[in-house]
Amino acid sequence: MKKYLVIRILVVFIYIAVLWYGLSRRTDLGYIVIIIGLLAGMIINYINYRVNFKGKFDQKNEKK
Repeated sequence: MKKYLVIRILVVFIYIAVLWYGLSRRTDLGYIVIIIGLLAGMIINYINYRVNFKGKFDQKNEKK
């Protein structure tokens, strides 16, 4: 769980850095960096979620 939170915090810093760079440049390259950075952050978050919580929330509680 601790590793999950650390990766989430690092992704937030990636979001901040990407937005700062992209909005400070205000060129086509800056906007492309924003789009790619935000997509990469979402993918990293999804992979991180699947690795750390795989099976914990997807399974239904079946009592026999």
